[in-house]
Amino acid sequence: MAPRVSIVIPVFDAGATLPATLASVAAQTFRDFETILVDDGSTDARTIALVDAAAAQPGVTVHRTPNRGPALARNLGVERARGAYVLPLDADDTLAPSYLARTVPVLDADPTLGVAYTWVGLTGRHHGTWRTGPFAIPELLTRCTIHVTSLYRREVWEQVGGYDPRFKESCEDWDFWLGAVARGWRGTCVPEELVFYRRTAGSRELAARAPGVSAGLMRSLVAKHRPLYEANLEEAMAGMYDRLAAAGVALERIYHHPPVRALVWLRARLGLARPR
Repeated sequence: MAPRVSIVIPVFDAGATLPATLASVAAQTFRDFETILVDDGSTDARTIALVDAAAAQPGVTVHRTPNRGPALARNLGVERARGAYVLPLDADDTLAPSYLARTVPVLDADPTLGVAYTWVGLTGRHHGTWRTGPFAIPELLTRCTIHVTSLYRREVWEQVGGYDPRFKESCEDWDFWLGAVARGWRGTCVPEELVFYRRTAGSRELAARAPGVSAGLMRSLVAKHRPLYEANLEEAMAGMYDRLAAAGVALERIYHHPPVRALVWLRARLGLARPR
C-alpha cells in the first residue's frame, strides 16, 4: 500500500547536516511515510556516502541527478512520490518528532484544505521562533508567510505545476505558495514550533539578499503572478507599506539601544562615519 506521506529531501553537498535531518525523520511518531532523497549532483564524498547508506534503509528511496537546483530536485522527488501528502524538507533542516502527528490530522479533517504548516524554530546563524503568518492574499503578495517545510496535498503540486526552476537563487517556495492561493487553496497553521530552519554561511537566503538579486526575484514574482497582484493592488501596496514602516520602527529601536548608541558615540570620537 502507498504511504500517507512522502518526505522529499533534495541533497547537495550536505554531509555536515544531513545526519541530523535524517535522524529527525526517523524519529517521527507518525509512521505512515516514505522518505525520498534526491541527490542533486553532490561532489562531497561524505554526502555521497551518507546517501548511499540511506538507500539501504527501509522506506527510503534515492534518486541521483546532475546538479540542477532545488526546484527541479524537489519536482523529481514529488514525481516519484507515492503519498497523498507531500512534505518538502531541506537537508540542513530538522523536524520535531511530532511534526507529522500534528499536521496529518489537520489535512485529514478537511478535504478542502491544501496546506498544514507550523511555527519554525530558527537555528544556526539566527535564533528565535518564526511565528508564521496567514496563508492568504494579501499577505503572501508582500512576503513569504510560511516555511518551505509545510505539509500539502499532492494535488496542490499538480495544479501549480511544481516548483519553478527559474527561481534558482531563492523564492521558489514563495512562488509555489502564490500559485496555490491563486488557485483557491487554503492553509492552516498548527501554532507549535515543529520544524527547525538552520541558517549557515552558505545559505541561499543570504546570497539572495545581495544587491540587485532580491529586487530581481521580486520583479520575477510580480511578472509571473501579475493578474494576482493587479487584482489585489491596493492590499499589496498597503502590506508593503506596513512592512517598511515596521522595519523603520525596528531600526529606530536598534539605533537608540544603549550599546548601539555607545558604539555610534565611539565611532564619532574616532572620526569614523556613522554606520548605515
